[in-house]
Amino acid sequence: MKHYKKFSFLVLFIALCSLNIFAQYDASATLSLGMGHGYTALSQSVMSNAFNNSNSKAPAKSINADYIYLGFSDYRGFEDKILNSLLTQNKNSDKGKIRSFLSGTRTMYHFMMRSRDLGLKDTYISDIIATGIAWNWEMYHESKANKQKVLNLRNAIRNNMAKDGIKNQISKLSAEDKRSWILSFMYNNSMLAQIIKQSGKLSAAQKQQLITTAQQAGVPNIGSVSLK
Repeated sequence: MKHYKKFSFLVLFIALCSLNIFAQYDASATLSLGMGHGYTALSQSVMSNAFNNSNSKAPAKSINADYIYLGFSDYRGFEDKILNSLLTQNKNSDKGKIRSFLSGTRTMYHFMMRSRDLGLKDTYISDIIATGIAWNWEMYHESKANKQKVLNLRNAIRNNMAKDGIKNQISKLSAEDKRSWILSFMYNNSMLAQIIKQSGKLSAAQKQQLITTAQQAGVPNIGSVSLK
């Protein structure tokens, strides 16, 4: 479980330390926010063959392992973890400015809005993962994803999660670990989206970060995926 406790805040750290958070982006930022090796392995299990099975097959009935509730206190608690990590790395950081930045970017709000635009919910891990992957795909391909294909992908993810092996893996996570996994996934997707939007174009470094983010979410090659 030690991997579930590791939080790599490289993306945010680089952004915050640049002072102009959206103007700069470091190509070496190849680790997704909070996506440690343990989370990556689990994500890859969840996504296993999902695109090969993303037809119109009805999703499995909701299972406890798939359900997740995220409230304001969860978001605030996750921001506190980011804040504490940044302060540990640089004790001279302005705590007030970091707190203001984390609250002002409203990254979770943007993720939720994207989820709803795609016809998905924010109370199921399968929906959240499908949202993040679709959003990542849209940024990489600079094109809108087809809503039905995204729903089909969600169905395939949920069906995979209903399998005993994967369901058991997720069920072993504590509620805190499960929230940390998903919140880090959401936060990183939203932060990347805002950096790309503010820069006005997709740079080679940002495209590579999207590839890495997709790989850590269990998608080996986002370039070969079709959601159009």
